[in-house]
Amino acid sequence: MTRDGTLSDPLSFYISLFPGASREKERFMALASAVLRQACDLVSLMPRLASGFSFSSASGIQLDALGASAGIPRQKGWEDETYRRVLLRKLRIWSWDGTNETAGEFLLPGETLRDNGNNSVTVSAGLLPLPAEELLPVPLGVKVIDNS
Repeated sequence: MTRDGTLSDPLSFYISLFPGASREKERFMALASAVLRQACDLVSLMPRLASGFSFSSASGIQLDALGASAGIPRQKGWEDETYRRVLLRKLRIWSWDGTNETAGEFLLPGETLRDNGNNSVTVSAGLLPLPAEELLPVPLGVKVIDNS
């Protein structure tokens, strides 16, 4: 076992758990090793697989696929970083509770969302390449004053 609590050779460890009578049967142990090897390979693959489906680490075609699965296709000319910011923004908005107090959770530096108290909001989308009302959560019927 290594310092971080993982097994240095998980296959050998699991094979050692079989009783002595089973370990003497060559064909049984070959089958058990083959099955356990597949399970161990899957366990070691899982952390790498998860990173391929992360908006923060995906790029190129993988980022396009993640965006398409979220219903947000890449616009022509967007670099990976711009597209990633748009995707992360949309995901944060989908989980937003709708209160003014928590609006800062999805705002990036240089962006503002101000409720004017008269059925209008003043927004500034900063550096993102879409109109503010597409990137910031503005309820239907509320007038948008765009300061971008």
